Amino acid sequence: MSRANTRGAQRIGPRFSVVRILLVCAAAAAVLAVACEKRTVLDEARGEFDAGRYREAVYRLHHHVKKGGAATPDLLLLEAQCWLRLEVEAEAEDALSRVVRLDSTYVPRVAGLLRDEAVASMESGYTARGRRFILRAVEYDSSLDFGGFNAIAGELLLEKKRFAGAMNYFRRYLENHPDTTGAAAIMLNLGEAYEGQGMREEATALYRQFQDRYPKSRLNTTVDWKLENLLFTWGEELYANGEDGKAESVLTELARSADNPLVREKIYFILGEINERRADFERAIHFYTEVVHLNLGSRGRLVALAKERIERLEQTRIKQ
Repeated sequence: MSRANTRGAQRIGPRFSVVRILLVCAAAAAVLAVACEKRTVLDEARGEFDAGRYREAVYRLHHHVKKGGAATPDLLLLEAQCWLRLEVEAEAEDALSRVVRLDSTYVPRVAGLLRDEAVASMESGYTARGRRFILRAVEYDSSLDFGGFNAIAGELLLEKKRFAGAMNYFRRYLENHPDTTGAAAIMLNLGEAYEGQGMREEATALYRQFQDRYPKSRLNTTVDWKLENLLFTWGEELYANGEDGKAESVLTELARSADNPLVREKIYFILGEINERRADFERAIHFYTEVVHLNLGSRGRLVALAKERIERLEQTRIKQ
């Protein structure tokens, strides 16, 4: 290469280096500007929020997005908080659902925000609003603690037939508030949740615990009925499924305590069938005779059937 060409290359080289540096710096500055803008938008909107100017905060957030800025989870979370302060629940719920769609790791924060709204509403006497937010909160996290309002969370889930969740909230409430005025009623609700979950042994034990703890409660009549109905239904199902031993155990115990003669009539008839099925004719006749002796009406269907069974079994026993 000639000396002239070498000088030209030396002159051009530094120019290209400077241009390249300038381009890199410009790009970095653009990225930094965008980052600063995002921080500024969030900070400014949060400043409006802290000052109680919730609509202004929402305006700043929406304006940012209209200009092409990203609707980040943090921005949407702040927007939701603004809508909650303005009591515009639909907009708040929409913003929170968008937060979770963008980033599922925000679920605990969303659930916590809804829980706080629920508790604050309940404490302020806005019961209907509090109940709505309890339901929304547990949709995100069913393990949330609502403190003294756990019983209400349980009731709401019980109404929705979400028995496992209801059961957990009732138990949590009773563990922390065992001696409150409403504890007896909560025990009944817990029993209902146990039954709905198919936990009959737990429900039976709970109802008996209630009878021991609250012998003079006005709710005892309800508990007696629940326990009687539970044991009878359980015994019937065990018998229908061929589990004669378990059915006999449940129904024999119930026969000693059942106040309703119609229930006792059905129990004695099933016990008669169980013993007839195992060819214990003497005990079968005994229980069928109990059906007749209850004297609930000589023309009753079970009485008529019991008499037929007694006659047939007596003949079978004679032949043996």
